[in-house]
Amino acid sequence: MADDKLREKLVEYVEDAHAMEQSVLRSLDSIISTTNDPEIVEMLRHHKEESERHERLLKERLDDALGAGTSTRKEAQTVAGALLNDQARTDKPGKNARDGYVTEHMKIAAYQLLERLAVRAGDQETAEVARRNRADEEAMAQKIDANWDRFLDLTLVEAGIQA
Repeated sequence: MADDKLREKLVEYVEDAHAMEQSVLRSLDSIISTTNDPEIVEMLRHHKEESERHERLLKERLDDALGAGTSTRKEAQTVAGALLNDQARTDKPGKNARDGYVTEHMKIAAYQLLERLAVRAGDQETAEVARRNRADEEAMAQKIDANWDRFLDLTLVEAGIQA
């Protein structure tokens, strides 16, 4: 692998992606438990399985290949962020979809950067993990995008609004 500073930067990016996946897993549990639409629940459960795989692959890269372990500081920030985002929320279906869509795009960007950094650092395995994870995030963003009317309908029903 390239020089130490480049390797340190790569470890930092993998740690960030790992913490991001942990945060998403916590949020998904909350969203799944408050979603009543069976098709949406199934979509979320499938994405949770993908996110669990992403988190595991990133941890393996940190532990095995990069010898870095996971960052306790980043994990603590992840827990705090998940708790702050899980306040009592109205308009759950619409706002959860909006926030999920934004999160998927943030993850896509993070994996784009991670892949490019890994390539520059000569770590093709980490680049491939980032590439595969990004493909799953892109697919989830497309699923959300294809269901805006459904999320809005669920929000209106929840609020007792006929439209």
